[in-house]
Amino acid sequence: MAAVTAAHGSAATPGERQIATLQVCRYVVSTAALHDLIGPCDFGVSSEDLARHAVEALRSRKFMAYTVVLAGRVHADQLCFVPQDGWCDILGISTNGWRRHHGDHRRGLNEILSDLAAAVACARLRILSATEMAAERDRGVPLAAAQLGAAADLARARATIEAALQEGGLDATARARYILCISEAASNMLLHGGGGGTLCLRRLDDRLRTVVVDHGPGLQFTNWIEPPRGEWRVSMGYGLKMIFDNLDAVGLHTGESGTTLLLDHMNMRGR
Repeated sequence: MAAVTAAHGSAATPGERQIATLQVCRYVVSTAALHDLIGPCDFGVSSEDLARHAVEALRSRKFMAYTVVLAGRVHADQLCFVPQDGWCDILGISTNGWRRHHGDHRRGLNEILSDLAAAVACARLRILSATEMAAERDRGVPLAAAQLGAAADLARARATIEAALQEGGLDATARARYILCISEAASNMLLHGGGGGTLCLRRLDDRLRTVVVDHGPGLQFTNWIEPPRGEWRVSMGYGLKMIFDNLDAVGLHTGESGTTLLLDHMNMRGR
């Protein structure tokens, strides 16, 4: 773990409630340029330094993490550099001055960030720009769809999706696992995504894909730190980790206009 000291940045205004936000940019080798995926990215580090660390991660082919020390702040944020083929994704959670109090045993934001970066490194998670997500979310043939606006809609949506999965040939074990992931994403949508959204099951050439869309304020990481407490007291952080553990691939874009998840099951005949 290295430290990067930035010359600017200020603490959050005392008493002002600010929500920790995900920021992701991508260094592309062919253009030697940085592109915002989820942002705009303001890590408190110069573009030159970001590019230099991205090149270092690409050369070493290693996941790298840096602590960013901002002038005027008593805490530090963390950046993760994840090398890929031809690019390096750079992930950070801007704490906006939020931090846990002494003795608080809830998950830390840096722990959550490390989970996200590890999922990217293992190809379980793809962070997509708004343009990339717009192209991906409409791929394939729609098989079933549901509108969610209340908890009662979730049971009907599960039944609709499960019937389509059974008709598509997914065996009972794989079907139950996939439905669990869809239900987790939908539950978090209802609780943390503005109270509603849509589900759409689609068939692509090599996979089944469920597109989960909400129009909430984007991922707010103060909702990620609590462990799950009962059926309707879910934590987005723990829930998404469970989704990573049970699906072949997840696509994500989030921002002020909402969050979209792509939940991919590659083997349509079961595992």
